[in-house]
Amino acid sequence: SMLNKMVSKQRFAKNTYPLLKLAGQIAQKSRDKKLIAGNYRNFGIYYFYNSQLDSATYYLLKTKKIVSNIYAPFIEADATMTLGGVNKRKGNITKAISCFLEAKDILARVDTLGLSSNQKETLLGQRMQLFNSLANFYNSIEDYKQAFDNYEQAYEYAMLLHEPKFAGVILSNKGDLLLKMEKYLDALQVLQQSKTLKIEGHAHASSVASSNRNIAEAQLHIKMYDDALKNINNALDYYMKSKMVSGQVTALLVRGQIYLSTGKFKPAIEDFITTQTLATQIGMLEEQRDAAYYLSKAYEATGDFHNALINHKLFVKLKDSIFNKKNIKKITRLEMQYRFDKENEMQKLKNANIERQNKLTIRMLILGMLSFILISGLLYRLYYLRKKSNLQLKEKNAKISETLAVNETLLKETHHRVKNNLQIISSLLNMQSKFMKDSVSKEAIKDSQNRLKSMSLIHQQLYQKEELTSIETKAYFNKLLESLYASYGIQPDKIRMDINIESFMLDVDTAIPLGLIVNELVSNAFKHGVNKETGKFGFIFKKLPDNKLFLQVSDNGPGFEKDFDPMKIKSYGLKLIHILSQKLKADLSFKNNKGLVVTLIISDNKINKQ
Repeated sequence: SMLNKMVSKQRFAKNTYPLLKLAGQIAQKSRDKKLIAGNYRNFGIYYFYNSQLDSATYYLLKTKKIVSNIYAPFIEADATMTLGGVNKRKGNITKAISCFLEAKDILARVDTLGLSSNQKETLLGQRMQLFNSLANFYNSIEDYKQAFDNYEQAYEYAMLLHEPKFAGVILSNKGDLLLKMEKYLDALQVLQQSKTLKIEGHAHASSVASSNRNIAEAQLHIKMYDDALKNINNALDYYMKSKMVSGQVTALLVRGQIYLSTGKFKPAIEDFITTQTLATQIGMLEEQRDAAYYLSKAYEATGDFHNALINHKLFVKLKDSIFNKKNIKKITRLEMQYRFDKENEMQKLKNANIERQNKLTIRMLILGMLSFILISGLLYRLYYLRKKSNLQLKEKNAKISETLAVNETLLKETHHRVKNNLQIISSLLNMQSKFMKDSVSKEAIKDSQNRLKSMSLIHQQLYQKEELTSIETKAYFNKLLESLYASYGIQPDKIRMDINIESFMLDVDTAIPLGLIVNELVSNAFKHGVNKETGKFGFIFKKLPDNKLFLQVSDNGPGFEKDFDPMKIKSYGLKLIHILSQKLKADLSFKNNKGLVVTLIISDNKINKQ
C-alpha cells in the first residue's frame, strides 16, 4: 500500500517502475486477490501515463478479470475509467464513453453507509476523477455545456477533499475548454489560477509543465508571443528531459503555431513534422490531425503547394467528428449547387465566346476595306483577345476542378461519418441489451443491429472506393453474410453452403433496400431454417439475360405450412420485406421445396447502373 501511494504521488513517472515491480512481487507472494488486482491496475495506469496503450489495456483487463470474482468497487472503477482514457486516446469514442458510464454505475452502487472515513474520501476522489474524465470526453466531442457542468462538479469534489493539486488539474482542463470556446482571456485567467493551485499542492513537475503548455496556447491566441514562447519552451524542456513523448507532441504543436504566427515558417514546419512523427508512433490521432492542418498552412505560406495539398488531404482523412443530418443535407445541397453553377458558368463562357467570335468576324469584314496597317493591327488585337480568353477559361477550369476535388472529399467524409453514426447507434443498442433480461427484447435489438450493419457496410464501401454512387455487389454481400454468420453462430465449414454472387456495380438507392431485404431473409433462415450442425443454406444473386436482378435465399428447414399466406403474417421482418420489395417494384415469391425458397426478381432496368 505504501509503495502504491509513492508511485501515485509521483504521477506514475518512468522512474517509479521499480517501485511498481516490487509492489507486484509483494502482492503475488501474499496471494491476496485484492492486492494483486490493485497492482495490475497501477501497472495499467503507469503504462497509460507513459503512452504505452497496448500494455495499459493488457493490465487493466487483467484487473477487471480478477475483480469480477471479488468485491473491489474502487479498484474496478479505477481500471474502468483508465480503460476509457485509453480508448479515447485511440480514437474509439464509443468504447470510451461506455467505460466512463460503466465506472459511473460502479460508483453509484457503492453503499456509503458502511464506509469508513478513508473509504468515503476514496469515493469522493474517484467521483472527482470520473466527472473530470467525463468532462474531458464531452470536451473532445465539443459538447461544451456538458463538459463545463462536469468540470464544475469535479472541482467541487476537489475542494471538498482540500486537494489544491487536483483542483489545479481540473481548472487546467476547464481552461482547455475555454480555449476551444475561443474565450482566450478567461482561459488565461483560469489557467494561471490552475498553475498556482498545482504549485501550492506540490504537484508533480509534469503537471506544472502541462500548465505552462496551456498558458502558452492562451497567450498565443491573444498575441503575447514572447511570453508564449517562454512558457512553451519551459514545458518542452521538461518533456524532453523526462522523455514524455505525448508531452513533446502537444508542446511542439503549440510552439509550431507560435512560429507560424510570427512568420518563422522553417522552424514551424520542423516542429509540425516532429509532432506528426511522434504522434503517429504513439497513436495520438487528434494531434496527427492538427499537425497535418498547420503543416498545410505553413507549406502554403512558403509556396510549397504540393506538400500543402498532401497535408490538407491527410487532415481531412483524420477528422473524425460526427455529422448530423442537417450537415449531410447541406453538403448534398452544396454539391448540387456546385454542379448547377458549373454548367451555368460553362454555358455563359461558351455563349460569350461565340458572341465575341461573331463580333470579331463582322468587324473584320467591315474593316477589310481599310489599309493593310489597320488590318494587321486588328489581326494582332484578335490574337491578343483570344489568348486572354483562353487564359481566363483555363484559370476558371482549374478552379472548377479544384472545387470538384474538395466536394468529392467532403462526400466521401460524409459516407464515413454516416457509417460511424450507424456504428455508434449499434453500440448503444448493444449497451442497452446488456441491461435487458427479456429474450424477445434482446432478439429485437439484435435484429436492429443487423439492419444497421447492412446499411453501414454500404457507406463503408462508398467512402473507401473511388465510385461514390454505387457499390460492388460481391464484396458487399459477402461481408453482410459474414456478419450474419457471426451474429447467429453459424460456422460455414459445418453446414452445406451454396453461395453464388455475381460481381457488378449496383446503384446505392437500390443497394440499401436490397441489403435490408437480404438481412431479413438470411436472418430468418439462420434463426428458423438452418441447423447449425447439419443445415443447408443457399444464396444466389445475379443479373438475368434481360438485365433483371435475381435474388434467391434457401434453406432445408421446415418451411411454411401449406396454407401459409405471407401477407397475413404479423411479423415486422416480413412486413419490411414486402414494403421494400414494393419500393423496388420487385416480384417476391415464397416456396416450399425441401425447405423454404424465397425468390426476388427486380425488373426495372433504371435501377441497374454499371
